[in-house]
Amino acid sequence: MKLEPSLPSRPRPSERNAWVMAAVLAAMWAILAVLPATRAVFLTEGNIATLLTQSAVLLVVAVGMTMVIVIRGIDLSVGAGVALTGVVAALAQIKLGLPAPVAIAMAIGVGAAIGAWHGFWVGWLGVPAFVVTLAGFKAFRGGALVLSDAKGLSPMNDDFGFLASHVSSSTTWIAVGIALAIGIGLTLRDAQRRNAFKLEALPRKLIAFRIAGMVLLAGLLLAVFGRRGVPVPVLVAAAVALWGVFVTKRTRFGRHMYAIGGNPDAARLSGIDVKRTTMGVYIILGVLTAIAGVLLAARVNGVTPGSQGTLLELDAVTAVVIGGTSLLGGRGSIVGTVLGTLVFATLANGMNHLRIDSNWQLICTGLILLTAVLIDVLSKGRRS
Repeated sequence: MKLEPSLPSRPRPSERNAWVMAAVLAAMWAILAVLPATRAVFLTEGNIATLLTQSAVLLVVAVGMTMVIVIRGIDLSVGAGVALTGVVAALAQIKLGLPAPVAIAMAIGVGAAIGAWHGFWVGWLGVPAFVVTLAGFKAFRGGALVLSDAKGLSPMNDDFGFLASHVSSSTTWIAVGIALAIGIGLTLRDAQRRNAFKLEALPRKLIAFRIAGMVLLAGLLLAVFGRRGVPVPVLVAAAVALWGVFVTKRTRFGRHMYAIGGNPDAARLSGIDVKRTTMGVYIILGVLTAIAGVLLAARVNGVTPGSQGTLLELDAVTAVVIGGTSLLGGRGSIVGTVLGTLVFATLANGMNHLRIDSNWQLICTGLILLTAVLIDVLSKGRRS
């Protein structure tokens, strides 16, 4: 995976969208902080920690879904994949007595196989991703039920519980500090490289905004988790998101993804191996689906094969589209997906505190997804 420079002279549309989403998220938090029904509970350390922990599984899947949608694909099977990989991990633990690392590795192997299966049908055979993954939506759920004999599997062994635990406070401070230093360093390095290549300099305000955003995020994490330590699911989700940002912005593989999403035929004629890249993207999503599966199994201390991960694929698509990734392909960012996931999680958390009926919550979620897609289609038309 060869590194490529990332030297924008001005904010990309995806970056502008990220700032808009950050403003929307801040406004939502401000509103929930002053509403009589939520002001006493929303901006508390415990509630924010719960919000971030609950959104960790969704974010892990949404990072992979972003990459798939960028290449004009879709995956409707991730919820069933979460159930299947969770069952594999649970069987390895409960029936075979294998240690947690081996059980996790087996689940990830199954996830990679699922991704390769999808990539083969979509990339090599040219079958529409909607059809292939819809088949997986049925087949993988059925596989989970067959392997588990349609019975719940619990509890997981004690060594599996580390995935639902917290790291120490000191480790949290070190991890946040390292991530902040790397982010600031890369931002300043981009500005210096532009000067070295005699390109248009990055505006100082843009550099300052980027660094300020990183500092605010680091401050939020330390304010919430600095005393008791960050939960492992949140740490894993953050690591996946940072890895996703690196791959999409600073590697040749990431450039190829956007080229394929923008125009597959032009990408092929320019020498990009569309089939291999498509296979790679679906394998990545399969692996991330497995990671989400073991995180969810650890969180609930078991697997219910008939319902585990239900509607997760729709939640992931909603979070990705809210974050600004175009369903038409070729445009989007992992940062936007992170913010879209937080907006989605905040909506769910706020509606729960407001005691809105769960059926109305589904209606609201559907309307939000439709609105986000409409905005994307209209903006695409203006650019054309």
